[in-house]
Amino acid sequence: MKQKMKMISDDRLSSIYQSVKTFYDEDHTGHGWDHIVRVERLALKIAGIENEGNESLIRLLVYLHDAGDAKLHNDQQAADEFLMNIIRKAGFNESETQLLLSESGAIGFSKAKTPETVEGRIVQDADRLDAIGAVGIARAFTYGAVKRNAFYSEHQPEDTVIQHFYDKLLTLRDRMNTKTAIKIAHERHRFMEQFIGQFIKEWNGKK
Repeated sequence: MKQKMKMISDDRLSSIYQSVKTFYDEDHTGHGWDHIVRVERLALKIAGIENEGNESLIRLLVYLHDAGDAKLHNDQQAADEFLMNIIRKAGFNESETQLLLSESGAIGFSKAKTPETVEGRIVQDADRLDAIGAVGIARAFTYGAVKRNAFYSEHQPEDTVIQHFYDKLLTLRDRMNTKTAIKIAHERHRFMEQFIGQFIKEWNGKK
């Protein structure tokens, strides 16, 4: 990415914060404000250990990374409009807006992209870490409950919560960008494997 974000003022960061706080507070799918807080903490921890990244841009991308996710809106158009509006409301110019749209849009797993900035890659790692381990398990079952997906089915595993582990969550360990995130991911990955093993045994009446 050739364009670099200039200094992000506290006013701009505060504007984005205020715009997204209410939005995330209304979410009950595991993508709420508590998720944002955890991702922010993880991202800043990773940045500190790696000694990389601009803290203000990291916070900004944390706040924005789920704001344009279609599954949290009525459709993709509504998601795009919401994200664009809050960025412009904060006073970012066109080139800055496009940078933020591109980077925040690349963070999510479904886009299968790698952000071009180090800040974007750090936030992507933090977001993925919050999807695995003990918290990731809780979030997966929360989302499944909202979508009325079954926990598990031996005969029709599609669209079950346990299948989601195999389709996505158990692949995230090998998709981290930073050494710090890779280290954290290994421990969380092992915990999920242990959980799934125990879950299947209990489901089948073997434990």
